[in-house]
Amino acid sequence: MSRLFQAFLEKVKGMGQVGVSLVEAFDEEALLALAEAERQGFVSPYLVGDPEKIEKAMRSSGARLENPTVVEAYTPEDSARAGIRLVREGKCAILMKGKIGTGTLMKAVLDREEGLRTGRILSHVACLEVPGYDRFIFVTDGGVVLHPDLPKKVEIVKNAIGVARLMGVEIPRVAVLAPSEVPNPDSEASMHAVELARMSREGMFEGAFVEGPMALDGAVSPEAARIKGMSGEVPGRADILLAPDVVSGNSIAKSMQYFARAVMGGVIVGAKAPIVVISRADTAQVKLNSLAMARALV
Repeated sequence: MSRLFQAFLEKVKGMGQVGVSLVEAFDEEALLALAEAERQGFVSPYLVGDPEKIEKAMRSSGARLENPTVVEAYTPEDSARAGIRLVREGKCAILMKGKIGTGTLMKAVLDREEGLRTGRILSHVACLEVPGYDRFIFVTDGGVVLHPDLPKKVEIVKNAIGVARLMGVEIPRVAVLAPSEVPNPDSEASMHAVELARMSREGMFEGAFVEGPMALDGAVSPEAARIKGMSGEVPGRADILLAPDVVSGNSIAKSMQYFARAVMGGVIVGAKAPIVVISRADTAQVKLNSLAMARALV
């Protein structure tokens, strides 16, 4: 277990139990994570889906849930609606993806009549404990908004700042990533960074620093920032990396995981409840970390 996430989990344990609606709840790794989160005392599991499939997955995984509530549903669409209804009725405070396609789940979440819309943009915030760093590094958005324009990036930044604060970062530092630190009119990412930095100076992101454009090395390496002659609050000390698009965000987070052995958690924010949507390849530990993040956001 990683040091930062272990300390964070200890903090979450004292927050008390909230319901978690696991949609199509026959995902073995998700069940293991849910069982551990229940054991640690911060969730109460609701398992949505075909009871026979759920029982089989529990036996196969060895997940030992103490007091699960099973909600019958026999198609992915019905499971998504039932899982969301648990949130709307106040029985659950967290929605979690099981063996259901992300597109199917998010379509139900975004349903104008029965979904979980708030009027805010939905975005994914990945939280990574990277070996050699004494703080969490947050990456956004690597999961929801394919190619955000400037107004969407404003909201994505606000979402990420909110998550970072609730995870203990008092004054989040946001690096707006671009090809280099020199503004380039031919680069949309660069021009968006210039505008976001201006907005930050004018008070748009109260209690946080948003600066850019900057490349990844200057954002996270004090030595690289020094060599490049970068000034400001963010260079070399970024807490949050704002990616230009979803492919970049996803690639940065996954590169940290697979090349640097970073430990990760992640959550979608902006809906009426935090949503835990994990890659099929992610482990039970990643899903436990994500549940802990979601619990802190409730």
